[in-house]
Amino acid sequence: MSKHVLLAFATLLLANVPSASAQNLTEAQARAIIAPWYSLFNVATRGDVKSIQEQVLTSDYESCSGYLPGECWGRDTSIKVVGNFANSIPDMKFDIKEVLVAGDRVIIRGEVTGTPAGELFGVPHTGKSFRMMAIDIQTIKDGKIVKTYHMENWLSALGQLRAK
Repeated sequence: MSKHVLLAFATLLLANVPSASAQNLTEAQARAIIAPWYSLFNVATRGDVKSIQEQVLTSDYESCSGYLPGECWGRDTSIKVVGNFANSIPDMKFDIKEVLVAGDRVIIRGEVTGTPAGELFGVPHTGKSFRMMAIDIQTIKDGKIVKTYHMENWLSALGQLRAK
């Protein structure tokens, strides 16, 4: 074989070898790691927000909801944000609809429901409930969540709350 064919063959073989830093999680492993995190969004039945987040999130955890400065925050801010849902949407529920695993990444498609207890993002309290889709991409390292990219359809939720 020529050197070029051997080089091409070696490149193909190496391209399919997972990197040492990437984990290849099974769906069962991924679900076990993320379950405590998503339990925090089921406000009525959740435990202590701070201790659960410290258990499942790395100390350098980042939560990102966009690209602009300030749209990523750390674990301490996440504890406050998630903790506030108990006041603003006391019956909030996150229902996991689908989980996809790719190496050390876990993609979750979920449905969030709830009834705000008061004004929500400038929409006056109406007593109405909402239902919206959420998509999260979690990066797992050493059995903990190190980064979350998340997108919730708050526009749809607010539209439902404003509807006559």
